[in-house]
Amino acid sequence: MDILPFRNVTLKDGSLLNALKRTLLRFLKRSQDLSSQGGSSVINDAISILESSQGWKDITSAVGMKRCPQSVAVALPEIMQKMFVENYGRLILGDSPVWKEGSHPDLIHAGKHLVPPSIDECRTLQGELALHPLVSDRRMAVIWCAEKLSLEASNSLLKLTEEPPEHGCILFVSDEDKLIPTIKSRVWSVRIELPVEIAQAKPYPLSDEEWAEWIASGRKKDPEILYLEIGSWIRDLSEKGKFREAADLDSLVRLMGSKRLSVPMIQDLTYMVIKEGVPCEQIFSNLR
Repeated sequence: MDILPFRNVTLKDGSLLNALKRTLLRFLKRSQDLSSQGGSSVINDAISILESSQGWKDITSAVGMKRCPQSVAVALPEIMQKMFVENYGRLILGDSPVWKEGSHPDLIHAGKHLVPPSIDECRTLQGELALHPLVSDRRMAVIWCAEKLSLEASNSLLKLTEEPPEHGCILFVSDEDKLIPTIKSRVWSVRIELPVEIAQAKPYPLSDEEWAEWIASGRKKDPEILYLEIGSWIRDLSEKGKFREAADLDSLVRLMGSKRLSVPMIQDLTYMVIKEGVPCEQIFSNLR
């Protein structure tokens, strides 16, 4: 049985490996040719999207003038949320060597990426945020999936959001700006908008040439950019009423994102599902 290891994932299915080989053989030379041709400037990394957004500029300006509110809510795509939290955290807690893979001794998480906190987590947050900072001048609490908070969990955060400890900061992170009114009225709401070329719905590649161009152009891009591009395909499928295909592709993106795959692997798996017709269930069984 063929085995293809990459990072922490192993594919043990011959049909998947054969599809991958076909992908590489079919597109290697063509994508190399397209890469050598160059082209118009493109966005290759998610940090460029963040730094060029008006929302981020407003935040950095407020922090620089020491006018940033203690309670902030940000709405941005799920795939960019971890990156945003770390970069915002570096503004609030300081850009020091104690940061390790997005973690900081004075950074508190309520819930986790894509999972909202329970009411018990929210209730204990006040005590955790009130503790004296360990290495920074402040402590910062991140409330994940804020738009999915239960009413009880949201209500338990009202007093803390309105009157956080003097050294405490709170960040509500959500995919959509849908916080309940009682929370929203107590925070500074910021939205990180995507560039038009990424935000607009677009059909996925159809011809071999279009796939080769996507593979070639993606070589210098961050994985987050590829996921955002695939997100535009999902929106296009939804707008066309192809909800099953959109849901399958969305599930694939979520699964790939949880595995921290390389750019080539993201492209290969996406190609196999869309172009080669490999069932998503088969991909899932090999990646999980």
